[in-house]
Amino acid sequence: MTDRPLKVCVVGTGHIGLPLAAVLAEAGFEVLGYDTNDDFVSRVNTTGIADFREDGLDQLLARHLHRRLTLTSTPPVGQDVYIITVGTPLEAGQPRPNLDRIRVAVQRLAVGFGPDPLVILRSTVSIGTTRNVVLPEIQRHTPQFGLAFCPERTIEGKAIPEMRSLPQIVGGYDEASAERAEAIFRQITPKIVRVSSLEAAEMIKLINNTYRDLTFAFANEVALIAERMGLSAAEMIHAANVEYPRSNVAQPGFVGGPCLEKDALILIDSLRKMDFKPRVIEEARKINQALPDHVAGRVLQELRSIRRSTMRAKILVTGFAFKGRPATEDVRGSAAIPLMQRLQAARVDVWGHDFVTPEKVIADLGARTCSLEEGFDQADGVVIMNNHPGYLSAGIPELARRLRTPALFFDSWGIFAPAQLGGVAGLRYAALGVPFRDA
Repeated sequence: MTDRPLKVCVVGTGHIGLPLAAVLAEAGFEVLGYDTNDDFVSRVNTTGIADFREDGLDQLLARHLHRRLTLTSTPPVGQDVYIITVGTPLEAGQPRPNLDRIRVAVQRLAVGFGPDPLVILRSTVSIGTTRNVVLPEIQRHTPQFGLAFCPERTIEGKAIPEMRSLPQIVGGYDEASAERAEAIFRQITPKIVRVSSLEAAEMIKLINNTYRDLTFAFANEVALIAERMGLSAAEMIHAANVEYPRSNVAQPGFVGGPCLEKDALILIDSLRKMDFKPRVIEEARKINQALPDHVAGRVLQELRSIRRSTMRAKILVTGFAFKGRPATEDVRGSAAIPLMQRLQAARVDVWGHDFVTPEKVIADLGARTCSLEEGFDQADGVVIMNNHPGYLSAGIPELARRLRTPALFFDSWGIFAPAQLGGVAGLRYAALGVPFRDA
């Protein structure tokens, strides 16, 4: 650390990097946000507004952009700290991460390294990536450096408050590296958790998200059992949890987004290379991955029972963002996409709506965009795919009267009780873990 403000370069200014850059600027650092997407950088520099929704981000940009925070698409030179937040998507058709973006990012940065740079990897990676991919690239360009892995563990929509409140995991290449990384994050978060190695820090991020995948998988398997038995999973899970200290069963639901569906596969791939087969983790991922297709199958079966044919039936799919709380426009890993594709393969006419996701994004995915009113009008069914709070104030029970009955109403998250829709004759209601029945 020096007496002057440290120059920190955040590499990758997407959902993870841009909020981090803004928070670091608020903490007093001189921040350079570097991204190879020229159009994105130009738009944010011109408008001062991010392309994506993140509470508090636009306010921070208004205070610090073109002051303590600069965005550029030109590779940086002479920064004190480089924090890498580039994405690690799965390889096409393969359950393993593509690390090319990280490797290329380090190669581009290394050309401009000054004396003794600190490099912090924040992207979600396979165990061993920091040591086996990042470290060799750094060593080719400088003999003196710091290196740490400090995972991002916030959720979209609340990244900024969580960045300031959640403990920060720090794993260093050596003690000096860990101390330097800790000094950076201590400026924005109250608690630092130091761990013994780069690999421990890498695995902790995978453990966190894989654990969530497992808990949802158990709830979803309970839902599948309940459907088979003609029972209500919501009723049983609620009763099992009431004032019982050894049970905290989650509610059934889709597992999507850019992290949860991917990170378990990254852990599985890492362990496979060590000749270890994580059987529970693998089965949990299969359950959650199959859920959108299972729901589509239920919708098609019910549609055939009320119409005899699925061809040219109108179904409104609402909730294309992968989650509704906290609200986001992000459709990466959205369960609505495979569900829509299965319906369209059965010649269903899919209309699409979301409270946050732009209509162009929904149209590009292949749905016919509409308002809720247009979607309900003379539809044969409605499928609610996320739990955005807007549904509670949208007058859904009244909109349901616009359906062409008999019709189906699949409430994936159990937002509405069947009795709330009971005024619509011929309406068939279901949810995850709840069989179709008359509303």
